[in-house]
Amino acid sequence: MTLIELVVAISVMVLVSTLCFSKDDNNKHQINSFAKQLCSDIRYVRKCNMLGDLNTYIYYKKDNDKTSYILRSDFKDVKEIDLPNGSKLIGLSKILFNTNGSPNPKGQTIEIISNSIQKQITIVPVSGRVLLKEGKYET
Repeated sequence: MTLIELVVAISVMVLVSTLCFSKDDNNKHQINSFAKQLCSDIRYVRKCNMLGDLNTYIYYKKDNDKTSYILRSDFKDVKEIDLPNGSKLIGLSKILFNTNGSPNPKGQTIEIISNSIQKQITIVPVSGRVLLKEGKYET
């Protein structure tokens, strides 16, 4: 009898915890995931460009109903990542680096905006470092 009560109690707790997560939390998770993936891909492009592979870059694509960025290497699209629904991407152009790691032609700030969530990715002009504004620096 106590084992059945324990299973029922755990099931009820799991059910209540899944109901507590709102759609806004899911949207925030999707934006965070997209921003971190974009940062990772920009760092990958920088590493490839520093090793002499200047045919690897990221570019921005906007269709009628979706916005995405595409990682291109050796004249082929390697992967396409879609922006979560209801979000905007501002400031993304072709991302390419020089062999010394500095951005080509200059650094830039990319903004990902959705309702109350705003993320900024900065490519530092001289060094080419990729910074994601998050955590305690968010407003």
